Amino acid sequence: MQKRIWGLTASMLALTCLTVTGCGTMSLINKNGNTLNPTASSDSPHSFKPSRTHRDVNSAKSVVISPLENLKSIYMVNGTTGWANSSRSIFRTTTSGRKWVRVFNSKHILALDAVNSQNAWVITQGSARHVTLNTTSDGGVHWRMDRLSAPWTIVNAQLHVSINSQDSSFGFVMLSGPLDLQTGPQALWRILRGHVSSSPVYQSLHGSIQKIQYATPNEAWATNYFPNPNHKSFSSSLMISTNGGMSWGPVTLSIPHSLLMKDMNNHKTNPKLQASVLAIYPPTWVSHIGFLSVSLTLPYTTRENTVDYQRYFVLYHTVNGAQWKPIWISPDSSLLTDFLTSKKGRAIVFQGKQQELEQTLTGGRTWETVAPIPSTIHPICLKFFGQTGWIVSQSIQSNSLSLWRSQDGGRIGML
Repeated sequence: MQKRIWGLTASMLALTCLTVTGCGTMSLINKNGNTLNPTASSDSPHSFKPSRTHRDVNSAKSVVISPLENLKSIYMVNGTTGWANSSRSIFRTTTSGRKWVRVFNSKHILALDAVNSQNAWVITQGSARHVTLNTTSDGGVHWRMDRLSAPWTIVNAQLHVSINSQDSSFGFVMLSGPLDLQTGPQALWRILRGHVSSSPVYQSLHGSIQKIQYATPNEAWATNYFPNPNHKSFSSSLMISTNGGMSWGPVTLSIPHSLLMKDMNNHKTNPKLQASVLAIYPPTWVSHIGFLSVSLTLPYTTRENTVDYQRYFVLYHTVNGAQWKPIWISPDSSLLTDFLTSKKGRAIVFQGKQQELEQTLTGGRTWETVAPIPSTIHPICLKFFGQTGWIVSQSIQSNSLSLWRSQDGGRIGML
């Protein structure tokens, strides 16, 4: 097991909790700055669609006191403001989750993404083969609508948008059809300067691209799932697009040198034994520095000449995405990370039944304990804004979400 440097005194973890019901995620990577007024792109190879605008007056006046129910996701965008959605409503808070305002209603909401207190994107399903991309730039008072259609039944939608001062908002909408062995029809629309392309920039009848993240308007990263030769399990690979999502290619991730000799010995013993990547989590970007979390299994031969498997968690680092280098390895553990700068970051480290909030000042190469996290919290996402941090936890017993807040960099207390 690789040692970590324990430099900070573990503090008591007071609990700050807002309970909400449902299943949720939070994705706030590479999102900062303010949006510009969106204009249609003239230099893109794909034209961008005109849109309609409406104001949802009734929903904007609907105030809901916590807790919320049946939520699908929560996106906290700073120390006080956040967005959340159920299958039929979008909510917004400016009071750290104490009070939520219903700002949007629909019969079927597929996806939500929010980047700051004013800008959010919502995908709603109108029929089996078409959806609407709803966009607001004034905190949910007005919504712009763009209709997207697919030649097959839409069963899933992915949405990710980022903002920078040069290109305004950029990102993607991915629609997927019914799956067959983890593959199925997919179509990707590109979002550039606040507008969605008039037609898909990428289409596949047997696609398996997931967890897409745009680092720049042209560079995107994703994971691709494919069946192993025995068709009893699946592996994951990292993919990259350098033309805004129009085409994708695989990225090679090197096995850490400390594990490579073990892997080579296994190949000499049995050439069928190979390391398998179980999961690749979306990269975290801080300017041009990227961090990538990977879970893999490595087979080895025991003294009894039987095959066993060891699971490892590897944190990779890159500059401009040119080459991903392993910088941190741990057996039977995993990290839920959030980097504030290229050197400073925080993570929840899971190992067995223990979980701790840790921080790094060395770009992920060493980690120090900040505080233990009680076993009653089941974190699924982590985001810090300066000293204020947010943890979204999912309850196993009641299938509910709870939102935990830290206001001093690690101590988490009750609302």
